[in-house]
Amino acid sequence: MEQNTRMSMDQVPFDKLEKVGIKRDLIEKMEKREMTDFLNGYRSDKLYTVNARINDQDYKIPAKIRLQSKEDSSVDIRVHPIQRLNVPDEYMGHKFTKEEKGALLNDKNLGKTVELTSRNGQKDNYYLAIDSKTNELIPLRASYIQVPDKIKGVTLTAEQKDKLAAGHKVEVDGMTGKNDKKFSASLQVDAAGRNISFSNFKQEKMEKTEDQKQEAKAEKKAGAKQKVS
Repeated sequence: MEQNTRMSMDQVPFDKLEKVGIKRDLIEKMEKREMTDFLNGYRSDKLYTVNARINDQDYKIPAKIRLQSKEDSSVDIRVHPIQRLNVPDEYMGHKFTKEEKGALLNDKNLGKTVELTSRNGQKDNYYLAIDSKTNELIPLRASYIQVPDKIKGVTLTAEQKDKLAAGHKVEVDGMTGKNDKKFSASLQVDAAGRNISFSNFKQEKMEKTEDQKQEAKAEKKAGAKQKVS
């Protein structure tokens, strides 16, 4: 793999992975996108079975994993087990309102951008969402997402692009999916997936062309004659 990631395969601490119960071949068999994310220090998309010691008892638990680059240039392993769903009163310097907590708990997405303060004291605008697999609260810098001009064959209006960039949910009609089938869906930036997610899919009825309409009429008429005879 070309070195276009924060870390390389040579830096992956396979000995530490073995200690938490993850064998080398599981990492080497990662798909390209998952491997790129892993070497960039992002949480794995999948849950892995890892070793855990709780109250002096050994367990096997599901968790996401990620690499973390340290100041001395070494690389460590971070494990993210499934947590109890909870939104704290304050997160990265932002105090949540009752409405914001409700949005995160019910929709798993804050639905807007907020100003957060990083560990080094830098303030920036972020999207916030809850990881659907681990229940972790995930921040994503707003600058990470560039809303495209076109999605699934539909050119977005300036208003739709502004709403998406602000973290709001946007309804988009006439998109083209597999087999050239048209559909509509709700689009929204998902901090946990670091992408624009789709929900509330609706298949759209295909408008028949004039030729198709005439063909259907002819078939219906021929069928009626056959039935009478």
